[in-house]
Parts: sequence; structure tokens; C-alpha cells
Amino acid sequence: MAKKKTGNYSKRKAESKQQLEEEIASLSKRVVEEAPACGYAPPLNQTMAFRALPISEKTLQGLEACKTPYTTMTAIQNACIPHALAGRDILGAARTGSGKTLAFVVPVLECLFRHRFTPADGPGAAILSPTRELAVQIFQVLKAAGKFHTFSVGLLIGGKKDFHEEQQHVATTNIFIATPGRLLQHLEQTPYFEMSELKILVLDEADRILDMGFRDQLVRILSYLPDGPRQTLLFSATQTTDVSDLATLSLRKPEYLGVHDKEKTSTPDSLQQSYVVVPLEHKLNAIYSFIKTHLRCKTIIFMASCAQVRHAWELFCSLQPGVPVMAIHGKLVQHKRTQIYFDFLQRPRAVLFATDIAARGLDFPNVDWVVQADAPEDRNMYIHRAGRTARYRNGGKSLLILTPKEEEKGFIEMLQAKNSAPVPIKKVSINPTKTVVVTQRAASLVAANVDLQRLAKKAYQSYVSCIHLMPSKEVFSVQDLNLDSFSESLGLSSTPDLKFLKDKTQDREERREKKNVNRKLQRLKEQIKAEKLAKRLAKEGKTAPETERGVDSDSEESGDELLVSKKEQNWTDPEKLNDQSISVKLSEVNQERKPKRIRIDGTNAPNKHFKFNESGEAEDIKGLISVAPEESIQKSKEDLETAATEYMRKIRERVVSNFEKDKAEEKERIRNKHKKRKLKEKAEKGDLVAENGMATLATLDDDASVESDDSETKLARAMSNTDAQPSSDSSDDEGDFRAQEDFALSIIRGSA
Repeated sequence: MAKKKTGNYSKRKAESKQQLEEEIASLSKRVVEEAPACGYAPPLNQTMAFRALPISEKTLQGLEACKTPYTTMTAIQNACIPHALAGRDILGAARTGSGKTLAFVVPVLECLFRHRFTPADGPGAAILSPTRELAVQIFQVLKAAGKFHTFSVGLLIGGKKDFHEEQQHVATTNIFIATPGRLLQHLEQTPYFEMSELKILVLDEADRILDMGFRDQLVRILSYLPDGPRQTLLFSATQTTDVSDLATLSLRKPEYLGVHDKEKTSTPDSLQQSYVVVPLEHKLNAIYSFIKTHLRCKTIIFMASCAQVRHAWELFCSLQPGVPVMAIHGKLVQHKRTQIYFDFLQRPRAVLFATDIAARGLDFPNVDWVVQADAPEDRNMYIHRAGRTARYRNGGKSLLILTPKEEEKGFIEMLQAKNSAPVPIKKVSINPTKTVVVTQRAASLVAANVDLQRLAKKAYQSYVSCIHLMPSKEVFSVQDLNLDSFSESLGLSSTPDLKFLKDKTQDREERREKKNVNRKLQRLKEQIKAEKLAKRLAKEGKTAPETERGVDSDSEESGDELLVSKKEQNWTDPEKLNDQSISVKLSEVNQERKPKRIRIDGTNAPNKHFKFNESGEAEDIKGLISVAPEESIQKSKEDLETAATEYMRKIRERVVSNFEKDKAEEKERIRNKHKKRKLKEKAEKGDLVAENGMATLATLDDDASVESDDSETKLARAMSNTDAQPSSDSSDDEGDFRAQEDFALSIIRGSA
């Protein structure tokens, strides 16, 4: 029986293999016969089903089993898939939300299927994405469309701690969806990992991967790939046709398929676009007002930097606009970014603050509004941002917020490229009756929260830095910004300093000035200054101090072979001055050191702190004295002694004036202390009797002695009738107090 089962299994396996070979042969034949001519692009409005293509049954079943079944192709899919199945290199360009992901997922599956790839064959396809979120999205689509295939698929993105676990599986992975950095890390660090059998390479958002941010990594990745024929597919909403970019990838007569190039607009027809002009200092009010008037909408708000997104999220969470507020940016750890991304997908109403990592390729379903709070760097980025809404056949709205200078300098004209379809955008205005001013509330929150204050400062610095680094200098300029008002709108009490705003021309002139200075002339000038100083000190009967060791760089030994003996300068004889550079500090005029102890003459009084009032005068914190700026620097010992005498005189006057008051307060304190003690003793003996003749037992614990002076005074007054006669102990303490007072007065009179 076991032999019979084994025989049946072998027979079924052989039949399955034969059917697979027959299907592959049939598909290969159809691909050759049905391949479109080079350069052919189908009509834009042509509708074609996936089953009309020469693709495998497993791929068709996967497409139809998706959550949203795919039966008919979009324009970009209809144009690209037939050429890709024929093995040609593709440059695919289409509007955002037009279905570009399936346009390369289907050819990848079919390529490996026809080459009979199994996990034992290793890597056969690589799909590169510029962002981790886009890679995760492609991974989800590929899993759904290829669920009936037996290929192994791996997601290689940074921000995860399981790199060593990935190393154990990459050698048996057929399809990689990866970011360039993570794939390069495996190619360089994983032993025995190679991609010599790679058949197809896909670059999603190719223009972003080919820019200066990823070009070096891409070149290094290509050096690990085989030199033989390799199919390459490039897709983006703003495709590159630069010769240098195409030469980098060694494309073989690529088919450029821009299905919407002849359209009247560069964006979907269902996308309504508008812009509004708002001063920079009121941008926060405009964003908050927009959120409050669109609480039932799903909104994405793009900002220029991570710091701005973090600040806006923290601030708006504190302001509680009435709708869930989220934030996604590059500073978040990967698992948190993924969690926020899927959480936003599932919510019907929410606000997502995001940087440009969410601007490319990500499919956010049912997004009603895209608000670009900060102007994008160029036309392409504007299109990608606005493309997060109006996906596929859905509608959407986009709002761009510009400053008056950005509109004046022609940002809207920059969106209308000469050789591209125009961007239909109209100007709108804000309804003043719906505007909510939150700058005062924001300032209060920032002042009360140290972390929020730190984020506000970083948001200010990062925004100004982004404007400074914008490529379009004719549109964006830091000099056009009202930085003081902007920092105030963020809740900052003062405008933070920005080192990079220093005028480069001025800095260059300063360096040139230092370089071209006549050193001999400079030394002569310093020598003349030293002579004048020596003469002035000689008239005053003082000698100039020696130059502090280590202050003058010329007086330091520069090497073992150039040791020279240094002559001590005689500042009283100008003729003996040499040409050394001279550095004299004002604080060195009086070199007499004072002992750091409290002295009775007051010549050195530590723990003396001053504050400066609005007129610039120094005041003692305790309000004892007020010192003018010119009086705060003593220039001789006589002046110090005079100041000390005056200081002690004021102290004596204060002590004498407050003597009677202090004496009365001390007597009252001692009297209350003894009355309280007497009250406690009576309570313990049970002798305390109320005025109505009722016996009362009072128990006072030790904690009662820690009460405030006011409570003690009230208690003493309440019991004053029962303690009319002062105790002998009180008299003794009062005598001690008088003796202490007499001793203090004798000290003061003696010092006078």
C-alpha cells in the first residue's frame, strides 16, 4: 500500500511538472506573438482585462483574490505590462494614484515564473524604494498578488534590529523589496550573499533614487549585480529622462511610456487645487482654523522638516482641536512609523502631520484634503504631495499655503513648467469669520512646557535652514522672512541665533583682512600702546604688571630647537621695550589678592550678589546697597577702604534702626515658647480646666512644635488668662537675650 501511495505521489508530481512546463511554453509563445512594437503606446482610454495578457493562472488568481479585485488594467498598466513581459527596459511615468505598483509587480512575478525560480535559486528580482513606508506598501501588494506562487519574498528596510536574522534568510529569498541602504548593507556584510542570478531590477520613484541622496549607494549596488542582460524598470509620477541617469543604470533602449504626457494637466482631473497667501507669523493660526473647520475630513498636512512636524504635533495635541492628530517623520523608529501609517489608514477622520517621506508613492485611501503648510522645493515635489489624495478614481482637494513674498517672486509661475502640462491651481482667500487665533495659547503652552519650548526652537531653526537651502534662490530667501514675528508666533520669548545666516561675504572679508594685516605695523602699534600705558602708570606712582604667562602666544616655546631666554619687561623704561606683542588686562592693574574670608572691615565680602535694574545700575539682591556701574570697579586701596567704611556705616544704621523691633519680636517668641511648654505640662497632669468649669484633657504630640509662629501666637493668646504670671525660666532666657544684644552692640561700636 505504501508503495502504491508513493507511486501515485510521484505520478502526480510528474504530471504537475509537465503541466507547468506546458504553461510556461504556451506563455512564452504568446509573449513573443503578442508583444507590441517598440515605441507603441496604446490609446489612453483603451480598457483591457488582465486575462487578456499572457500571464500565468496563479497571477490571475492572486489579482482576483485581492481585497479589491483587479480585473481591468489602468492606463499605465495597459501601456507598460506588455512591453515588460517582452523583456524590455521601461521608463514608466503616470499621474499619482494611477496604479504604477501593479505595473511592475505583475512583470516581476511573471519573469521569475517563466525562469522557474524556487527558493533554492536565490535572489531573482530586486525592487528598490526610497522610503521604508513605500517599501512596506509594495510588500503588501506583492504578497496579495503573488499569494498562489511559491516564491520567497523579503522586506529589507532599515530601522529594524533583526539584521542578523535577515542574514540567515537572504540567500534563499527570490524577491527583495528594499531600501538602497539596507540592501547595500547586506551585499557588503552578509557572507556568501550574491545576486549573480538577478533577472529584473525595479526602481520605484526612480527620480528620487537617482538624485544625489541615493546615487552613490545605487552605483555601489550595481557593482554587485551581474554584467549580463538584466531587465530594468523605472517608475515615477515625475520620471527622469536625464542621459546621465540612464547611463548610470546601463539601460538597453528603454521604452518611455508617459501615458499622461499629452494630457492638459499634470495632476488628476478629480483633484481640486488651490492656494492661499498667509503671512509667516499667522501660518499657525491658518492651520488650526483649517482643522477646526474640517473636523469630519481626513487630512494630511505636509511640513518642511522633522522638527516642525514634531512641534506641530505636540502643540496641536495640547490645543485639542477635536480630531485625532498624528505625526510621521524620519526621526521616528521604524515600528512606530509603520504603526502610525496603518493607524491613519484605518481611521475615517484624522489629521496627519508629515514630512516628504510620506509624499512619494504611499497610497492613503479616502484622504479628503492635502495641505502643504510649507511650500515644496520644486514642481515635482508639489505634484507628489498633492497626489496623496484623488487616488485612482476618487476625488480630492489640495491646498497650498504661501507667504506673500513667495507668491510675489513667482512660485505659482514655477509650477507651470515650459515643457510639461500645466498645474491647474487657483487662488482663494481665508474667511475671517472662521479664523481662530491660537498664538497666545501657544505661547502660554510653550512657556509652561520646557520640552515644547525646545521643540519650538528647533522648529524655528529647521524651517529657516530649509529656506536657506532651497534650490530656487530667486523664490526663497531668508531675508524675506520676518524672523522675530515668526519666533514669537511659535511661542518663543526671544529669537534664536542662527550661525549659518552670517553674511559669507562679510566673513570672507574679515578673513582676508586678518590675512593681509601688516604684522610689524601691528606690533609697533601695540608697542606704542604699551609705552603710553607705562607713562600713565609712572605718573600715578605705580608699576605695570608683568604679562600673564600664556596670554601672549609669541612668548611660548614653539619647539625644542628654538629655545630662547625671555627678558623681563621693564614697563617704567620705554627705551628697553622690545617688539614683543603686549597683552595687559584691566583686572591686572591691582594685583593685591584679598583673603577669601569674611572680614570685619568689609574689604572682601563674598556671597554678595547684585542684580541690574533697567537703568543699568547694580543693586544688592537683599536691597542693602545700590552700586552704580562706575562705582562697581575700585581702582585703589584707598577707594576700597572708603567703600568698606561706608558699607559698615549703612549696616550699623540698619541694625540700630531695627534694634527695638527685633528685640520686641524676640521677647514675644520666647514668651510664646514658654507658655506653650507650660500648657503642655498642665495638659499632661490633667489640670487644664475650661472657663465653664468642665474638666478637659488636652494631649499635644511632639509634632505640634513644628507649627508656624502664627499658630503658636494664637494658642498663646488663647491661654493668656490662665498664665498671667511669667515663669522664672522665661526671665532667665530674657536675661540671656539682653546679654547677647549688649555683646552685639559692643562689637559694632568697637568696629566703628
